[in-house]
Amino acid sequence: MLARRNKRMLNQIALLINVIGVLLIEAFIGGPLSITQTLPATMVPGSEAKVTVNIDKSDLTGFAKLQIDLPEGLTATAIETKGASFTFADGKAKFIWMSLPTSPTFKVTYTLSASAAVSGVQRIGGRFSYIEGNERKVQELPSATIDLGAPGAVADVPATPAATEVATEDPTANDLVSAAGAAPAGTIPVAVVDNASGVAPMQGAGGVSGTRTITPITEKEMVVEVVVNKGSIRGFGKLQEVVPQGFTALEKNSAEAIFTTQDRIVKFVWLNLPATNEVKVVYKLRANERPDGEYTIDGEFGYLLNDETQKAVLGSSKFFVGARALETIAQDPSGAGQQTTEDPSLALKLKEEEERKAREAAEAKARAQAAETTRAQKEEAVVAQQPKGRVPAPEKGITYKVQITAAHREVGKSYFRARHSYTGDFQIERHQGWIKYVTGSYGAYQEARDQRVGYVQAGHNFPGPFVTAYNNGDRITVQEALAISNQRWVQ
Repeated sequence: MLARRNKRMLNQIALLINVIGVLLIEAFIGGPLSITQTLPATMVPGSEAKVTVNIDKSDLTGFAKLQIDLPEGLTATAIETKGASFTFADGKAKFIWMSLPTSPTFKVTYTLSASAAVSGVQRIGGRFSYIEGNERKVQELPSATIDLGAPGAVADVPATPAATEVATEDPTANDLVSAAGAAPAGTIPVAVVDNASGVAPMQGAGGVSGTRTITPITEKEMVVEVVVNKGSIRGFGKLQEVVPQGFTALEKNSAEAIFTTQDRIVKFVWLNLPATNEVKVVYKLRANERPDGEYTIDGEFGYLLNDETQKAVLGSSKFFVGARALETIAQDPSGAGQQTTEDPSLALKLKEEEERKAREAAEAKARAQAAETTRAQKEEAVVAQQPKGRVPAPEKGITYKVQITAAHREVGKSYFRARHSYTGDFQIERHQGWIKYVTGSYGAYQEARDQRVGYVQAGHNFPGPFVTAYNNGDRITVQEALAISNQRWVQ
């Protein structure tokens, strides 16, 4: 009897140990990814604070995106990204890695700035997206709050900003109309021309094409929707849009692409295009000032077909704001009958204002051209006495180089010999208003990276240097080049 009781007790203990063991294993393998964000409990309006995000990723590799959602009045500036590309727009701070750092744990830091007008308790959230087993997974960050002084309700970051803006983006719900329609009295008219003159649409190899639709929300905001008909094409893809000067692009729906914006270039980059035959992305254009005038958007979609780079041209789209919109409406028969709803005095004021701005712009341009001519003549006299660097010949495929410096004037080898003790060869590029000096031409990213390290170790004291990338001679981001050439990033 006692023996049976002891045996039963031993079986129960063994079962308990097994259950505990299973629980311990599940706790261990159930959460290999751990992310913590160190935020200050309080901040003074108008101040800044350093924020650290600790990421314990275990053996996770490949693409990943860390997004921090900030309420209105708080902004973020990158300090340490650990190789990620950083953007901040529309309350979203994004760290994007084409390939995560190799170490199991690492930290990224950014500066959190609070405007002088913000107050109360503000809530900050975010998420970490990554690829595992060819599936996209998302882990939410623990929500945190910061007290900025004055008591008040918590200002939540909307969980789905696109959904909250749908009501305001219905064209029938506001005073603005597109396709050469007219605006009611007292409003600033906006007209969108679908069949605009400019760059003509062009279908790409494999029957790939794209269309663009612009919907005005206010005189300062446009919603741009681009639909790419790609068929069954998969793999790398890039949609690039050139937006008007004075407008900022904000992501609304990226269709799982990596969204970046710099100067006037807006990019949606896919490492692997969605399986659907049609891909739609949406972004918002927001004017920085009162945008009276005529504006154009151009774009193209690049992709791989039979391991060769192809492109489909979307063509030009135009929209008009203010007096130019009135002129467009007047020239369109379908809109002529609606002009009577526009205030004539407003139209006259808008036209006079545009004419004044045009005169001032022409005068300023003439003064700038005269000054530029004088400056160029002086610099040419100096540069003519110096041997030049080699201008690069046309290149094919993906190549990598090392940029050693950039300036607004052209210099020769004597400058690099005296300033940097560098006597090697270099090439000259003119890019985004700068004269950039690059060296080498490598088919592998690691070769260019090793050359960059060599320059640092040699003590040339270049302001950088860093690796640049090209596709058939056109400068692109290193991340895009790595994706196209199927190479890995090396830290």
